[in-house]
Amino acid sequence: MKLSNPAPNRSITSPYGPRRHPITGQLAKMHHGVDFGGTFDVLAAGDGIIHHVGWSPTGGGHVVIIKHAPAVYTVYYHGKERTLYNKNDRIRQGDKIYVSGNTGASNGNHLHFELRKSPKWGDTQDPMAFIGREVSVTPKPGPLKVDGRMGKNTWAVWQEALKRDWGYEGIVDGKPGKLTYLAIQRSVNAALDGIIGPQTRKRVQKRLKDNDFYLGPLDGVWGKGTYTALQRALNQNNY
Repeated sequence: MKLSNPAPNRSITSPYGPRRHPITGQLAKMHHGVDFGGTFDVLAAGDGIIHHVGWSPTGGGHVVIIKHAPAVYTVYYHGKERTLYNKNDRIRQGDKIYVSGNTGASNGNHLHFELRKSPKWGDTQDPMAFIGREVSVTPKPGPLKVDGRMGKNTWAVWQEALKRDWGYEGIVDGKPGKLTYLAIQRSVNAALDGIIGPQTRKRVQKRLKDNDFYLGPLDGVWGKGTYTALQRALNQNNY
């Protein structure tokens, strides 16, 4: 995935890396993000899910963390006001998060922007090294082991196929939810309610049967036969 600049056309006032802390004066204090000075609309650096919305009077003020992939998180500090988004909301690249401000430990209106490998504070890398470039994410699973078990890897590969061909808008993390189920329903022309009921299950079985992967009955009951057929279809890039 590629990140975009959350503060386009704004100047960097403090880069990533060790610096003199602007409030305490401490030397060689690690600055885990990049600061953009001024008051402006802060934009999401990539598609993702809102992982955290919080308030820290002695730290980041109004804080937002977006999860883009299992090992890619962007962090936004010092919003003027709380974002209108809530945890688990979907957000797209370029959407407005909030207006930059002076909340928390700050000495002027600005955005502090971080790129983290996890939600944990300090688990960072220089975000500007990845603006407009591919960001390393958790490696995609290789060919699935055809074992008839609907594990995390099978879900992740299915999500990849659904993202490529059927409009899946979630994160490829092997954890199915409503967005995954909606994409499955689109793939089999089922009613879009985000619930995997018997009719959706039957339609998935029929799709697999029509492509000569599934040999069982169209009964809407997923078991080893359905999962084995799905794994074979995904391994052949033919779901």
